[in-house]
Amino acid sequence: MKYNRIAHTTKLVRSVNIGPRQKALFIGFVVIALWLVAAALLPAGPMQAGAQVSLLSVRKPAAPVMPGRELFTVSSPAKGNFLVASRRLVDPRFQETVVLLISYDEGGAVGVIINRPTEVRLVDLLPSVQGLKNRTDVVYYGGPVEGHRMLMLIRSGEKPEESGRMFGDVYFSSSKNTLESMLKSHKTAKQLRVYAGYAGWMPQQLDGEVLRGDWLIVRADARSIFEKKPSEVWPELIRRGAEIQVRDGDEPDFAKR
Repeated sequence: MKYNRIAHTTKLVRSVNIGPRQKALFIGFVVIALWLVAAALLPAGPMQAGAQVSLLSVRKPAAPVMPGRELFTVSSPAKGNFLVASRRLVDPRFQETVVLLISYDEGGAVGVIINRPTEVRLVDLLPSVQGLKNRTDVVYYGGPVEGHRMLMLIRSGEKPEESGRMFGDVYFSSSKNTLESMLKSHKTAKQLRVYAGYAGWMPQQLDGEVLRGDWLIVRADARSIFEKKPSEVWPELIRRGAEIQVRDGDEPDFAKR
């Protein structure tokens, strides 16, 4: 299968939900990011029979770590929190986004944007992955860093192989084997999301942005990731973010309604 880079780049640019002025600035990055995805995952010519595609682990700027059971407040970023972009944030790459933090420690922070689906089908980027042929899953734009890296969020009652627990019944993985295993077990789009790229912060960078008022901190919940319409996630969280007290182990009240 020959990968049509230009067609899928156009679809992704059109599908990102930002204003026209911001989209003009955003187009250049998206083109570069998708060319990196194609270069890293797919050959220039037809796919060879049995060709393998590796999903690479997200390891920079910091490897995910398990936090202690502290009580978090709305001013404390931590793994398992949502970063909700404030209305004052002007960076077009992050305007009206919700970022799930998958790592936060002295080495920096890593997260994925959960509310920017594209129109690019997952099977078009990973044609050799078994189980994708008859599915319509799309790739989500995870962030502006290393667009060739792929990360999955999985909702499962049991820990999937080669995965790490985020919170509750939500796990993350970057393993091709895990993806194929989840497809074989018939995980739906409400149980499996795949992201291209991620958001990354150097040590203390995110803390400074939070203090500046760029982000609200909200405890993450599975429904916002897997069930709600992406276009509805940010408006709801930005309305409620200032009122939600983040407590370790509990989902916010709005997630239970």
